Amino acid sequence: MRCHYIREMPKNLTKFELGLIPNTLVPDVDFKIPPLQGKNLLEHFQNIAEEQVQPYRKLVFELLENMPPVPTNWILQEGWTRYKSDCEPEQVSYPLEESIVFDVEVCMMCGKAPTLATAVSNKAWYAWVSKSLIDGSSKPVVPQHYTSDYMIPLESTKNDKRNKKTSKENFNKPKIVIGHNVSYDRARIKEQYWLKQTGTRFLDTMSLHIAVSGVTSYQRILLKSNKLEEEDESWRHVSSLNSLTEVYKLYCNEKLSKTTRDIFVEGTLSDIKADFQKVMNYCCNDVVATYNVLKNLFPMFLERFPHPATLAGMLELSTAYLPVNNNWNRYIDDCQQSYDDLDIERKIKLIRRADQACNLLHNEKYMKDIWLWDQDWEVKYLKVKKNVLEVSEEITEIENAEEEHDPLEDKFKYLWNTKDNLGKVKPLLPGYPNWYRKLCTKPDSNSEWIPGPQLISTAMQITPKLLHLTWEGYPLHFLKSKGWGFLVPYSDDTDIERKLPLAELLQKCPLSTDKPKEGRGFDNIGVISQKVQENLMRKEYYSRAKKDKTNNTYKGTGIWCNTEIEDCCWFFKLPHKNGTAYNVGNPLSRDFLNKFSENVLAGDTESAEHVLAIARMLSYWRNNRERIMEQLVVWLNKRDLPKRLQDDEPIFGAIIPMVVVSGTLTRRAVEPTWMTASNAHLERVGSELRSMVQAPKGYNIVGADVDSQELWIASLIGDASHAKIQGGTPFGWMTLSGNKADGTDMHSVTAKAVGISRDHAKVINYARIYGAGQNFAERLLKQFNPTISDSEAKRKSLKMFNMTKGKRIYFLKKEFVFDFPDQAYSKWQAFEIAKSFGKTVDEMFEKPSWIGGTESAMFNRLEEIAGEYSPVTPFLNGRLSRSIEPKSLKDDRYLPTRVNWVVQSGAVDFLHLMLVCMRWILKDRGRFCLSFHDEIRYLVPEEHKYRAALAMHVTNLLTRSFCVQKLGLHDLPQSVAFFSSVEVDTVLRKDAKQDCITPSNPHGLEKGYGIPHGESLDIYQAVEKVAGQYSYWYKTDEDIKK
Repeated sequence: MRCHYIREMPKNLTKFELGLIPNTLVPDVDFKIPPLQGKNLLEHFQNIAEEQVQPYRKLVFELLENMPPVPTNWILQEGWTRYKSDCEPEQVSYPLEESIVFDVEVCMMCGKAPTLATAVSNKAWYAWVSKSLIDGSSKPVVPQHYTSDYMIPLESTKNDKRNKKTSKENFNKPKIVIGHNVSYDRARIKEQYWLKQTGTRFLDTMSLHIAVSGVTSYQRILLKSNKLEEEDESWRHVSSLNSLTEVYKLYCNEKLSKTTRDIFVEGTLSDIKADFQKVMNYCCNDVVATYNVLKNLFPMFLERFPHPATLAGMLELSTAYLPVNNNWNRYIDDCQQSYDDLDIERKIKLIRRADQACNLLHNEKYMKDIWLWDQDWEVKYLKVKKNVLEVSEEITEIENAEEEHDPLEDKFKYLWNTKDNLGKVKPLLPGYPNWYRKLCTKPDSNSEWIPGPQLISTAMQITPKLLHLTWEGYPLHFLKSKGWGFLVPYSDDTDIERKLPLAELLQKCPLSTDKPKEGRGFDNIGVISQKVQENLMRKEYYSRAKKDKTNNTYKGTGIWCNTEIEDCCWFFKLPHKNGTAYNVGNPLSRDFLNKFSENVLAGDTESAEHVLAIARMLSYWRNNRERIMEQLVVWLNKRDLPKRLQDDEPIFGAIIPMVVVSGTLTRRAVEPTWMTASNAHLERVGSELRSMVQAPKGYNIVGADVDSQELWIASLIGDASHAKIQGGTPFGWMTLSGNKADGTDMHSVTAKAVGISRDHAKVINYARIYGAGQNFAERLLKQFNPTISDSEAKRKSLKMFNMTKGKRIYFLKKEFVFDFPDQAYSKWQAFEIAKSFGKTVDEMFEKPSWIGGTESAMFNRLEEIAGEYSPVTPFLNGRLSRSIEPKSLKDDRYLPTRVNWVVQSGAVDFLHLMLVCMRWILKDRGRFCLSFHDEIRYLVPEEHKYRAALAMHVTNLLTRSFCVQKLGLHDLPQSVAFFSSVEVDTVLRKDAKQDCITPSNPHGLEKGYGIPHGESLDIYQAVEKVAGQYSYWYKTDEDIKK
């Protein structure tokens, strides 16, 4: 069978104009990999993952054996107090047991530092009270400057130092802390900010719940609205939202009161102290609830995710760590300064535009302006008193005879006296139009008052009109009931008197004879997965656009809304990212900034374009500033640093990113700031954020980007099920051997076949792999090319899907083959045949399959997995969430979501395997830093940086080999065996050679911060750099002890 597929490959490749490329031999890689811990890779990963996770799993089960009774009275004293049954409460430095359920509470009015906490082990209860609650001191002397003294000690006394050799064994001892959304609690633990990692790991019950019973975005909306239909009852009883209240209700069938929580949100330290017993009981109740959830949920999780690498990977993800130094504060200051400077420049430009627009009032020129014709041009006039009595002047002596008399004062005295003709109440800016007056403030006694339209900003409704913005060349217009849209003329009758200046509009926008259409798309490839998942279950995603009534007068991406203006124009709504039912409130918002670079949304003057360019520069910092400035940075004391840094490092701190290790239905880790941070961009203030994570002196940040991870996983699944050899399908061949340079990679082939750019093809390809359908591809095509017609978009989309996914076919079940020919039927033919028998398609036909496309084999296997009674991931056999398992549902409406889950959850398995493998190789010579998208980074001592780079290559080799063997294959092409490059750097950036030049960092990292470029090492360079010194890197713990 395998030989047959190999013989057929040239024919299949030729069909898609791929052809076989002459083999190019690459040099062998000569180095030793660590000895495997088992007979094969499957055993190896089973053994090393079990070795890593076993101590922590054991601690969890020991904890669940017993929960002591809750204390009846809490003592208000600083630090930790231990409450044990039949014993007097005693003050301790930290909890004595190795496993606890833990919860921290923070007085939000007083900053981010912890206020109090409770914990329970299998032997005792614990309570921690902050110094600030005792003496009322709430915030650090320097705002947002927290030291480790503000944090909660869980493993050390005040005199303990992590760098002391005598403490090494104690700090490396496995301990586990369990909480609901435990990353929030971890960020307030003192030892987690130490540079040297301890043996403590964190288990998140919220992540366990999401993996076992998480919901889709569509299901989340239904649960929040509480408007579930009868067909939704099947999954409602096995899933819930993620809050502790809802999770406790699901697994324990009890309610949890959260009313006391408000005191931490709105109250002061005095309020909390006055209600000390109550707030302590509230915190204690959360711990009890988390404990009971864990007791029911943890065995369920282990049953559904049987491979130890899943839990081991989640525990490793829970240790994310971002080192920073005093450049962090400089970064924030520089970004804010750049933002303020550009914002002032933008405001000056807008003020000038407003002042210029005022000139249209003369001779009513505004009536000819296609943007400002509908604004309020009414003016307020000064009211002058009709009868003003002349007041006799009292002549007084000149007190100072030597003072010179100014003749001009007498000459213009009459003019000055006219002020008496004015009323007491004077209108603001008489003679100016009302729309302009709304942008100005009244003069007052404040010395900082400035005349002019100082209130103007890009958020004002008048601004798009002042900038003369157009959408696809048509002037923008605003309707209160429809939001922002644009005007498309359909009549050229300029003889009729109307308010709208039709002649001028026709001069700019001549009548068109093309058909209109609607469109909606995605901003960039980075969010395509999330967007597809959000849209998979929306009804509008599957629905067709309503037909317009414009008689073919417009084509473009505007949304038809059956609205006429002045009997001469159609009003089209701007496309909203959430669909046609939503109105656009501001065309200058973040969601439309990419449209400026595409020239879909544009201004008609150089100054307008400059304002839009500044808006693009400011968008990143404006949208992320609060999250960035609110990061909890903890600065370490000298005693907490290794000796090598105590003298050299002027200031060192760390950020604990609040990572939810399984935050989505596909078990992807999520975090709101660092996992969504973009790469440095020349036009984005603050986009150098990631590069502000900087290793301390004597350390390096080492990591890599997994090349085409999800495409490789998807193609491997197809190859394994169809051809039994990697590259045995056209999709698999393109993934392994395709080359961007000669146009044989997947994205180039799609682009060439359909006639679109490679970047656009890449977005559509990923969307399809994630489960998006043909209709969705049509919308993307319309977004990418506003001039494309409906029929052309449909033709291109159909061609693309026929070439990639193939055609859908149906085969009769055995009992019906005697009545009809045993052949492939189309969906329409199958429906007609079933209808003639009075049956459904599912009753007469087998499950449909795909044929004839480059990805047909892959999609057939993905749908086969997704349609199983209890689907599991292909590598670690992790189960699908109970909320969308086929056995919990009556139909296949969640099939696209399940197909998406197979690939993305498979990618999570891949990440967990990598984390386990790196921990096995690195041991305690490095620590996990962060994983985002397909990147992974580690913090390692400088002397180990090249060995860590080689360890990354080895990890890629072993992890991919495991995946291949798990699917029944036995070879791994060298083209994917190693990373294309591993970055050895001192900062966190995607490319070690990137200088991260931005408006807020105009000199780059090298000149601005004195940070040199790093190194990018392929496998050959990594082996050369290690120079044979990697042998001891792979010594076992026993060897090291010897």
